[in-house]
Order: sequence, then C-alpha cells, then structure tokens
Amino acid sequence: MINNVPDTGAEISARRAWPPASASLLEAAIERAGLYPFFHAKFSMATRKIVGAEALARIATPNMGFASPAAYVELAERNQRIDALTYAMARAVAKHVAGFDGLPCSINVSPISLERVEFADLMAKAINDAGLECQQFVLEVTESRAIEFGVHAFETMSALRGKGFGLAIDDFGVGTSNVDRLRNFPFTEVKIDPAFTRLAMDEAFAKAALVSCVRLAREHGLKIVAEGVETQEMWDFMTWLKVDEAQGFLLSKPMQPADFKEMLKRD
Repeated sequence: MINNVPDTGAEISARRAWPPASASLLEAAIERAGLYPFFHAKFSMATRKIVGAEALARIATPNMGFASPAAYVELAERNQRIDALTYAMARAVAKHVAGFDGLPCSINVSPISLERVEFADLMAKAINDAGLECQQFVLEVTESRAIEFGVHAFETMSALRGKGFGLAIDDFGVGTSNVDRLRNFPFTEVKIDPAFTRLAMDEAFAKAALVSCVRLAREHGLKIVAEGVETQEMWDFMTWLKVDEAQGFLLSKPMQPADFKEMLKRD
C-alpha cells in the first residue's frame, strides 16, 4: 500500500483541479511502472542517526505531475487490486533499496491483503526477484481506516514473519487500533500516530494512555517508533517516553531516492 508524501504549496493548489481517481491510471501505475517512491528517514532516538526508511510514493498523472495516492488506494481496495498495487510498490521500492547498504525499509500494506494467505509468498517474491532479502523490510499495516482484521490475518502475518518480514502496527492510537492487537498478532514494531502524540502533550488522560501503550509494547519486546515529530518539544517528549526511533519534519522530509542516498552519505 502507498502512503501520502506531504504536499508542497504548489501541489495543494494543483490538487484542487485533480479529477477523481481513475481506474485506467491505477492500472498504468500497476502495470507500467507508474509508481515513484520517496523515502522518509527513521532516526535513532539515542544517536539521532538514520537507522531505517519508510517508502512512500506518488502516482504519475499525464498532465498534472504526481497525484495524491489516498484515493487510488481506496479505489484499489474497492476493485480488488490492492494486492497488485502493493506488489508493484514493493518492486519499485526494491530497485532503490538495493543501494541503501542494507538499511531497513518499511512498506505500507492494507489489512485487506492479510485475508489472502498467498499474499506472503507473492510479497516475498517481489522482494527476492530484486535480489534482496525479506529481512530488510518491515510491512506497516495501516490502522487509520476502519478495516477490521479478518479470520486469515493471523495466519498470513505468521507466514510473513516466517519469511523474515517485520510487521508494524501503523498509526497506533487512531482508527481501529487497540492494545489487543499488540497481544494477539505477531507484530514486531509499533508506530505511534502523531495525532495521539499531540493530544498526549496537551491532555493528561491521553498522556497516561500513551505511556501505558508504550509500556505494554516494550513488555512485549516491540520496537516503538514515533511518527510526525515536528518540534523539539515533541522530540523531548519522545525521549522522555524512551521510544526507539522517530520520523518527522524536525529530522527530515520525504525525499526522492537520489536525495535520500546523498543524505545517507552525509549521515
């Protein structure tokens, strides 16, 4: 699944004229390499060094540059093309990750894909065909939309773990996410939603809830990643929480592959 790259001012203006998601454009993205990866660095809270990346993408449009992917993800889910879109994303990302010297990389996937047990084999093939190992990748299961895990989710997630993939519960603290999922599914990582963090910084109840969730995740041996760290205040709060890694504009913006590789050289 593809996630949003934050918009520039020019893109926000252009988006007002964007037509609805096009099925033909979706197929072009899947079949004719119309996906363009960006990479958002993940930083160690202990060293402030780059320790991973999240792969994001735009879909190329004929006349208007890059389109926001959210509508295309929903279209793919409705048209039963979300798996094909995810495999295409994995192939596009793997071409660039091969030059990241083993740096771990995250790719977003839809909970819908976890209902198909063959998803694990085909996802592994998309990675292995690029000459890479599944152990280099973490699959982030999106939590922001109200899609429940189906009856095959545990089986598929276990198969993915068996192939070496890490599994992250994304956007934790919003949507359908809850602590039961941490206990009942084989996740290796928790990503704290920035909205949850902002609320916790201003509201005592939310702060207590977040502290409790972080403690539970740590007790289960899960890595904890803070998303959307945009200010020094948020960084200091996450340091106090003792989370493992952070992403956000305070540290870095999403970058095209060449720019990301240059940043890695300087880090």
